[in-house]
Amino acid sequence: MQEKGPYDLALLFVSGVRVYEHLNTQPPSIAALSVLLRISEEELTRISRRLDEKGIISIVRSGADVRVVVADHTKIEEIPKVQESPKMLDEISQFKSKQQSRLKEIEEALGKNSDKASMFSELEKALRDPSTM
Repeated sequence: MQEKGPYDLALLFVSGVRVYEHLNTQPPSIAALSVLLRISEEELTRISRRLDEKGIISIVRSGADVRVVVADHTKIEEIPKVQESPKMLDEISQFKSKQQSRLKEIEEALGKNSDKASMFSELEKALRDPSTM
């Protein structure tokens, strides 16, 4: 099964809230929604926080009871359909490209000076086989 993006998760969450309200004539709790959608409460809590920040749902607290209601379902369309790659992966790829460009610059600099290149090759040989020194 493919991993759902933020858009799909928002649609699933809001649909689950509406189905639960239809079946039980009251807004669902996160625990009840978890049973209906077969998604962990932790995951639904994470999703609900994001949707609440965007104004898509409202979290109603009364005493010890916490329920979820749909506020503005049209804001779901503002959510990107594909999940953005994490910033960490972007930074890693940028770092790798910088390292490769630095390596190319070093190779070019060594290629220009044939004396230095021969010196480095001799040093490499010496490091590989110390008996040649």
